Amino acid sequence: MSIGPILPGRLPSTMLSERLKISLNDNARELVNLQQQVASGQLFSIASEAPGAALRTIILQSTYERQTQYQTNIGTSLSLLTMSESSLSSVGDALNQAKSISLLGVGDTVTESERLALANEIASLRTQVVNAGNTTFRGQYLFSGSQTNTTPFEERADGQVVYHGDNHQIQSYINVQTLLPNNYDGISAFAASTPEVGSDINPALSLQTRISDLNSGRGLNLGSITVTLDNGTPQTQTVDLSGAETIQDLKTVLEDAFSAGPLTLTVDVDPTSQNGLRFTPSAGTVAVSNVVGSTSATDLGIASTAVAQINGLDLDPGITLQTTLASLNGGTGIGSTTGTGLVINNGGKTVTVDLSTATTIEDVFNLIRTQDPDLNLGLNQSQNGLAISSRISGADFSIGENNGGTNAVGLGIETFSASTPLSELNYGRGVDVDSSNQLQVIRRDGTTINLDLSGSVTVQDVIDKINDFETFDGTTPLADLNLGQGVPVGATTLDITRRDASVVNVSLAGDATVQDVLDSINAVDPGNLVASIDPTTNAIQITDNSGAGPLSIASNVVSDALGLAVTEPGAINTVPLQGNFIPIKLQATLNTTGNGLTIFDASGTGPLEIPPIEIAYALGIDGIETGNDPLVGLVGKDPNPKESTGVISLLSRLETGLRNGDDREIERIGALLDVEIGRMTRVRADIGSRMKVLEEADNRLKDQEVKIEEAISNEFHTDLTEVIVEITQRQTAFEANLKITSQSLQLSLLSYL
Repeated sequence: MSIGPILPGRLPSTMLSERLKISLNDNARELVNLQQQVASGQLFSIASEAPGAALRTIILQSTYERQTQYQTNIGTSLSLLTMSESSLSSVGDALNQAKSISLLGVGDTVTESERLALANEIASLRTQVVNAGNTTFRGQYLFSGSQTNTTPFEERADGQVVYHGDNHQIQSYINVQTLLPNNYDGISAFAASTPEVGSDINPALSLQTRISDLNSGRGLNLGSITVTLDNGTPQTQTVDLSGAETIQDLKTVLEDAFSAGPLTLTVDVDPTSQNGLRFTPSAGTVAVSNVVGSTSATDLGIASTAVAQINGLDLDPGITLQTTLASLNGGTGIGSTTGTGLVINNGGKTVTVDLSTATTIEDVFNLIRTQDPDLNLGLNQSQNGLAISSRISGADFSIGENNGGTNAVGLGIETFSASTPLSELNYGRGVDVDSSNQLQVIRRDGTTINLDLSGSVTVQDVIDKINDFETFDGTTPLADLNLGQGVPVGATTLDITRRDASVVNVSLAGDATVQDVLDSINAVDPGNLVASIDPTTNAIQITDNSGAGPLSIASNVVSDALGLAVTEPGAINTVPLQGNFIPIKLQATLNTTGNGLTIFDASGTGPLEIPPIEIAYALGIDGIETGNDPLVGLVGKDPNPKESTGVISLLSRLETGLRNGDDREIERIGALLDVEIGRMTRVRADIGSRMKVLEEADNRLKDQEVKIEEAISNEFHTDLTEVIVEITQRQTAFEANLKITSQSLQLSLLSYL
């Protein structure tokens, strides 16, 4: 039997079976995927199922999570600010009540018992304000700055309140790169510190100064400059300064650029100004200019046409904690620290700070902090001075010298000095020197004098007017000088080193008046060595035409008593050697701590008294010195203490004023309460503004959230209607597939033919 050929349209059963199995598996797998999408609500479970959609979904989900965190931040911030505003609302109520009480407590219409009752009410209001300042929310203190676990305010038994927090803000993101504070520290909200003390103390430039510390701490963004040295053949280099971090780096880069010669360049700090750079060529001239697109030469203060030497402008280096004391005040330092230091009065406590071991600003801060932890210590915003304030409300704060030193002045932190304006004294009320009231002084000899201080602007003006009361002229007896201690004219000679370097010894034996001393000096070399009286000061001045060197007088008991133990280092013979002030019998000076005035009087041996009229009270010199020693003065009180003018301090001051029946103080505090009410209103308004910003940001985020969710849904979430329809279709196809398979796989004899 022969077997015919296989028909072209027939498939082997094994191939047909395999094809049907694959079709069944594909339909079953698609059904499982669709059922999984319905069950999970997700279009895919792993990224490989839909790489493009997965990547877009991951980005959208990350954005959504970030937006959710922003909304959480906003919610927390709104809660904190709402609670803060509620607390400050009670503070505002306390201020308004205090203002009413200050008006009730002034004058003769209120009795002592009524004033005491009002004082007790003020004390209760202060406690109410302190409690508001110590408000907590979700376990953290609202007004302690970044120290949220520290109780911000401590009320002491004497009515003073000390702030233990800091002045930092806690900020949170409310959007991409948008930070907003969600708290108010106690200093900002309650003005719980005194104004900062500190002035420009001009640190000198050094090779170790960092570029980032120049320009008052703002730094310089350096690029390239062009430097030309010229001694007949110009030698030009364009020098890239962008990598320099210190002045030493600048020096190295610039000098290395010309190290191959033939001309070289020396770069150093200008020794005269101590605040700029100096460029010196080995020969010829030097010129410096900006390259196109850069201002580095101008910024460094060295842009110049060709000159023999460039003396740069002030680079104004900022102060850092590592700035040395020796570099301050243009490199002159702060004076000797041995045996001097600072005297700090704060909250009724006086401490002396020994600075003898200090070499840097950080050392000074550490020594001060050890003696008085209730101070804020830092650098001012201009980065050119210190910033020191007290955290005690209701108390005075001042910084002065110890033992007549100059450290407080050198550090720029003295609160009272000869240059202090009279308008700042007496808690800002000033001193009325232009009214008809004159300063009355009852001298030790029993006489009464009235000093006209009109026209005075500074403390030095007052000192000068008191010291000018007794005329210093040729007729003044030497016995009256130096508060009646006189001049020991027979003890030794006046040793003068003239400008031609010759030394003359002037004998003053037998001299009785200032004119006698002048005559004795003028007799040495008539017309060439000339002594006279300075027309503006109680001092002797001397000119010398003998040469061009320095004119000096050696220190001894005679020259010291005449104020002539000085040197005139210049080379101009028409410039006089200026002697120091010589007190006669009445003298005013700063006291040894620099925190007030001292009045000396050598007119007799009785008490020295300044009656407590307004002008004396404002200057802090009312009182009596009952001793009989003319070298012991009437030491005045500090007329310029610093104080916090915040709500807590004002309530403490008002309570004290009511208890003491001090109408002047009550009126002063009443006026300050008006200012504080306005400030507190602005603080609350700022909180309201922040809350409005937060609410607007929250609304924007919610709108964005809807759009992001929609985008995520389109990329990732299951559309149930669409999937169910597709499942139905797949099921129909699957059933048809099964039917075809069953029919196709029914074997018969023909299947084997």
